[in-house]
Formats: sequence, C-alpha cells, structure tokens
Amino acid sequence: MRKMCFFLGCMWIALPGFGQLQKLCQYGVMPTDNVTSVEVNPALTVVNDSGGISTSQMTFKVYRALDSHWNGGIELPLARSESPTKSVNGLGDLVLNATWVQPETVRRLGYGAKMEMFVPTATDKRLGSGQLQVSPSVFAVWTNGSGWYMAVGYKHYVSVIGDNARDDIDYGRFRGNISYLSENKWWVQTNWYYYQNFRHTGQMEFVPEAEVGTLVNEGTAFYLNASTHAGGNWKSKNWSVGVGFKVLYL
Repeated sequence: MRKMCFFLGCMWIALPGFGQLQKLCQYGVMPTDNVTSVEVNPALTVVNDSGGISTSQMTFKVYRALDSHWNGGIELPLARSESPTKSVNGLGDLVLNATWVQPETVRRLGYGAKMEMFVPTATDKRLGSGQLQVSPSVFAVWTNGSGWYMAVGYKHYVSVIGDNARDDIDYGRFRGNISYLSENKWWVQTNWYYYQNFRHTGQMEFVPEAEVGTLVNEGTAFYLNASTHAGGNWKSKNWSVGVGFKVLYL
C-alpha cells in the first residue's frame, strides 16, 4: 500500500499542468533526440510478488547536449530494497554515459551509439551489483513523417572488476520499438526487450513495456510507464512501474 501511495502522490502533483500544452521540436523521447535535460524518475520493481521482495528507486538524471551529435549524462539513484527478512535504504550504482547520434536523414533514417559505465557506489549489496560495468549499445531509427517511428537496438552489459563474491555480469539486450508522437504534444511508446544471459547459457527473458507521456508546459514533460516479465526462464522481476518528470532545453 505504501508503494502505491508513493506513485499516486507523484502523479497527483503533475496533473494540474496537463492543460498547458505548448509546441516544441523534440520531446526527448526518440533515441536520436539530443537535448539538454534534467529528469526525476521514481520507479518501483516487484521482483517476487508472492515473496514480498521489491526495490524502489528515485533516480536523478542530467543530460547535456555538447553539440549536434554528442551528449553526456549522469544518473544518480536513491534506492530501497524490501524483503520479509530485511529492508535497506541508500545510494544505488552511479551511471555515467556518452551518446553519439546522427539525426534522421533525407531517407528518414537515424542511428547512433552509446557507452554507459555503471560505478559500484551502492551503500548496500542489495542496492547494486558490486561490479564496475561497461555497457556499449547501438541503435537505428526510422520515421514515416506522420508521427510514427520504429527503432531497433542492441545493448551489452559486462562487468570489468568488482567484488569477487558477487556474480560476474555478461548479458545482452535486444530492443524493438514502435511509437507514435502526436502533433498535440503527447506520445505512446512500446518497447520489446529480449535479454540473453551469456554467462549462464540458455537463460533468457522477454519483457514488454508501454509508456504514455505529454508535454505539460513549455519545456516540461511527464510520463508513465510499466513493464512485466512475459516469458523466458530468466526472471528478473514480476512487474515494474515508473513515472518521470523531465525539464528540457536548459
């Protein structure tokens, strides 16, 4: 009940701005969007519903557009892990990233690459991986000129160094995306994630995700998303839900 009250409260705070829609060029939604932004993203992940195991995070994200192609960012999560035996609060793993994008060309095709580094800053082992990770990714986007776009991408997660008592990390994530951006400044996004664990051959997971969002005033966006475990013998969670508040064009 406390978890649901937390998310309902976040949504209630944002509702008064829904009638103040303004026109902007980018929402910061497409993979090739390159804008300076500050974002607050509370999220809840239920790892094992029947076992009472869950994690919640409040992630603060700052992205800086360096030029028309390059963007750098940092993400700082404050996290809580809950279980029947113990609950802890603290700092999660810090994420640093750099992105290069080529916006849509005359053929309506865009593409890019991203490098992320997960720094093991978690104050408790339940709040992080205990491993320094690097995560390169590549992606491509095609738009049809009337609001619809499709994207595909691949991202790899691998641990470099860390706690010897913790499992090494080596898995990939394939992503498919079909989304719609309305001229009235709202969007609907669907993501289809397929995870393949290369350290434990044969483990995989399929996770669909849906998101709706809108610009609530000039340069400010709000969104709500949800995802669930839909298949596979590798189960990282039962379901998750998150909201986000984003300030663009700083």
